[in-house]
Amino acid sequence: MKKIFLDTNVIVDLLLERKPWIDDIEKLLTLYEFDVVEELNCASISLSTVFYLMSRAKISRDKIITKMKWFRTFCHVTSVGENIFDSALDSQFDDLEDAMQYFSALKGKCDVIITRNKKDFLESKIPVMEPQEFLDSFYEE
Repeated sequence: MKKIFLDTNVIVDLLLERKPWIDDIEKLLTLYEFDVVEELNCASISLSTVFYLMSRAKISRDKIITKMKWFRTFCHVTSVGENIFDSALDSQFDDLEDAMQYFSALKGKCDVIITRNKKDFLESKIPVMEPQEFLDSFYEE
């Protein structure tokens, strides 16, 4: 069983139902629903970013709230406190948000980070995979 950390872009793909990426995310959710994947996680900072991006996509506030509450029924939120923020500042990550997500995933003892932008996590000591790559490796096991 794996503890999976979802990058912001994957959450946006899911909640905005972006094609073609949503298909792989839905398959990943199926693994969770059938208890094949132990836990889905995301950083608290990701949720505020997702909210902002959804509002920029002209989604109504009520619909955003509904979708985010649905998302929270299955995704654990890892905190981003001052220790994680300080670690992110001291890291070699180019992007502060990615660094905060990474250290949040590390603190949450996640086994893999799922993202569509692996290059954003070059400094990661946790394996980083694209959704399809994870599904392919999972079914090979």
